[in-house]
Amino acid sequence: MKILIVEDQDELRSLVRKFLEKNGYLIDEADDGEKGLDLILTNGYDCILLDLNLPKIDGVDIAKRMKEDGIVTPIIMLTARSQIYDKLMGFDSGADDYITKPFDMKELLARIKAVMSRGKSKGVNIAFGKYEVFPEKNLVKIEKKDVILSNKEMGVLEYLLQNNDRIISAEELLEHVWDSEIDMFSNTVKTHIKTLRQKIDPNKRYIKTVRGKGYIYEN
Repeated sequence: MKILIVEDQDELRSLVRKFLEKNGYLIDEADDGEKGLDLILTNGYDCILLDLNLPKIDGVDIAKRMKEDGIVTPIIMLTARSQIYDKLMGFDSGADDYITKPFDMKELLARIKAVMSRGKSKGVNIAFGKYEVFPEKNLVKIEKKDVILSNKEMGVLEYLLQNNDRIISAEELLEHVWDSEIDMFSNTVKTHIKTLRQKIDPNKRYIKTVRGKGYIYEN
């Protein structure tokens, strides 16, 4: 799972990043609204931690732009302001939750999990064919058989499932499942697609290669 932190306070941003990375999340970060919006429009994220009061472009304007562009990534607003007016303004702009600084890291983690899981069925996040996928456990149930995936294999599978019937390039998978330091010309995606197929789709029934373009999940 990949999270973007848009926060201009360097110390807080660093603390949040380190805490979330220890809990298994991939993190991108930006220290102003302009950089944050550019990352949002370029990459795919599972959740965005968005400071309300940012240099260049504030959090409300970023959330509004996301809404206009049809980007439905969950947003948690981070702000030192606790007045009800600011909360309502954040929610009206498209935020899914709101947490006031200073906050407890465990509370932030709980809220992240909550906004990411809304709308998903309890226990089973994704189901297709004879398969049931449990992302938080890195588990795929195939009839009565349990298959354990690596973090990256699950990340690839989940992203393909979430983008049903759309061709996903290797570059897009790298941006979403791996961190920003990954070599864009590596064979990492190809290797993980191969191991993923070996575990759950050896006949290539669901995860298909589109030559020269990328990969697609077809049910």
